[in-house]
Amino acid sequence: MRETTYSFASNILNKNQITELNKLIHNNFIQDTKDRLATGAIKSSQVKFVKLGKIHNFLAPFLDFCLTVNNTNFGFDLHQLTSHKIINYNTYSQGEEYSWHIDASSKSPISDIKLTCLLNLSEEVYKGGELILFKGKEIECKEFNEPGSAVVFPSFTNHKVNKLSSGKRHTLAIWMTGPKFR
Repeated sequence: MRETTYSFASNILNKNQITELNKLIHNNFIQDTKDRLATGAIKSSQVKFVKLGKIHNFLAPFLDFCLTVNNTNFGFDLHQLTSHKIINYNTYSQGEEYSWHIDASSKSPISDIKLTCLLNLSEEVYKGGELILFKGKEIECKEFNEPGSAVVFPSFTNHKVNKLSSGKRHTLAIWMTGPKFR
């Protein structure tokens, strides 16, 4: 079996692009969707939702990075993203966290969540809120602390977000799905 790790990129978006994207997201939140907490996890962050079609043009560099990572590192069969894809916009404030969990789900009879793709959209300095992956030991994704950075990893990787000690941390999460693993 291949080594399952993560891939990251800095400067997917610059500060001005982050500000514009955050405004567009805030103007297009979906009101009738609820967050689905991972089984057994503690999640105190605030989650809102937006359809990919509303922000697709801003996300082109991020989506290109995610697909390139899959093609070069993982090779998962993925479903095409459509404008109706719902994306999570996560806001962490002081004291908020998301404990150990995986994003993969076996509830669908025809597809699995295969990749977790995160984009840091924070506009202010924050402390804490580190993304930690578990691969036999805890691995901190230090690169993801920088606004405009992105990280991609297999959705069956156990991970958490540590408590935020100050500021606000904003991230966008896209889960890429594909046919059931065999």
